[in-house]
Amino acid sequence: MGYIAPSVVNQLRASYPDAELVGLDLGFFAHCLTGAWMLPENRLNQQIFADVRNITVEMLRDVYAVVHLAAISNDPMGQAFEQVTHDINCQASIKMAQCAKEAGVQRYVFASSCSVYGAADGGPRQENDALNPLTAYARSKVGTEEGVKDLASEDFVITCLRFATACGMSERLRLDLVLNDFVASAVISGKIDILSDGTPWRPLIHI
Repeated sequence: MGYIAPSVVNQLRASYPDAELVGLDLGFFAHCLTGAWMLPENRLNQQIFADVRNITVEMLRDVYAVVHLAAISNDPMGQAFEQVTHDINCQASIKMAQCAKEAGVQRYVFASSCSVYGAADGGPRQENDALNPLTAYARSKVGTEEGVKDLASEDFVITCLRFATACGMSERLRLDLVLNDFVASAVISGKIDILSDGTPWRPLIHI
């Protein structure tokens, strides 16, 4: 029920029309709809309202794959609530993987972030480059990647995707993301405020 999930659900429903899709979310942003003609969750077979920190093995029985998106993903919030960010983004994500493996889930896809590399010179980062997490959010992603690594096996495949900063229209839009913020600022005020000297490069991915 966040920014990215509606697009993920759309893609999964299109790719696997007969699959049983189940969502899990606490629902903080359930009311934050942007141009939606129906609730995105209508594309699911079931929507569970629960705190990701309270996941259990039984909730994951008969599940083939987990796509784990849940996180506090705003750097100012992560800085203000560092322990909660660690609990939700890292500890709960590791617990999710542990419960999934015990329940017999075969695939665990974790939404990590390219922010694990931090500020870097010398061109784009590669997967095996050194990590330099500068924020609570980035540290939580590194912690999860390290925490789930040893759970991987032939029967439990783990994929950590270090996504670029997301952008684009969503049925639950976020305007605190850099490109979306630029567009919103241009529409509202007719100008774009850049908070750096304009030289940094940043990878983006459209949802």
